[in-house]
Amino acid sequence: MVTDPDLRGEVADATTGVSERARQLANVFTYGAVLWFSGLAGSGALSGDSIGVIANRYQSFFLPADYVFGIWALIYAWLLLFTVYQALPANRGSALLGRLGWYWPISGLLNIGWIVAFSFGMFGPALIVMIGLLATLITIQKLVGPDETLTWTERLSVSYPFTLYLSWISIALIANTFQFVTYMGWSALGIDGPSWSAMMCVVATGLGTFMVWRWGFWIFPIVVIWALVGIAVRFPEQAVITGTAWAMVGVGLATLPLAFQRGRKRRKTLLVGNDPSPNSAERHMLLSNS
Repeated sequence: MVTDPDLRGEVADATTGVSERARQLANVFTYGAVLWFSGLAGSGALSGDSIGVIANRYQSFFLPADYVFGIWALIYAWLLLFTVYQALPANRGSALLGRLGWYWPISGLLNIGWIVAFSFGMFGPALIVMIGLLATLITIQKLVGPDETLTWTERLSVSYPFTLYLSWISIALIANTFQFVTYMGWSALGIDGPSWSAMMCVVATGLGTFMVWRWGFWIFPIVVIWALVGIAVRFPEQAVITGTAWAMVGVGLATLPLAFQRGRKRRKTLLVGNDPSPNSAERHMLLSNS
């Protein structure tokens, strides 16, 4: 048993260092595994059919045009930046990365679970796994905290990659739910598919607006716009879908200034609220006039 206080401190530091290195390695492995399974599913090597073929086989009226799913390339590229950033020795003791803990490996396992379930036509389990993935990404975003508390490097390397990921999974959950309902042949309230799709376009836009208003996630409405344009492009013959989708694109564009305004107001609040000095009121006046 270690009784010397200094020695106990050294042992604790060594244990913490090992734990942090293990987490860094797990994060790197997670990225590689997710990318590998995604490649297998995208090429059809996993189940015999690619995810795109399977999605189009059971097509719903909320499925965007195929090119829209190219956003995964940007998501994985940005997550690669996060993976490299967190693996740097200089970032081993980062408070931000420490807060994230093991949530990236957890989200990676859920992503792989969704890929496997969807690839083999298990749409019900895939939907449940995606809900878990969304919950994990929301937790990550909460742990990251407001952008105004982060450096620009932390925003670019940690906050923005996961904001993009969360934004797309939020839209994908709506699409997957719609696809599952279509697959099961369910109908609700006698409303046809195109009308449901139009309503989901409104829901997606409302979600994007809420994310901007509540947290200042400026990436979210951009992702919503990207998806809605793809839906309008896929179903040009469905007037109710195209009309609603394009209208919601306009609403989404209108929310972008709100994102910056919301972020600016929150930054002022944080700067003043975290400054206990006698000059904080003076700083507030300067910020208000800036």
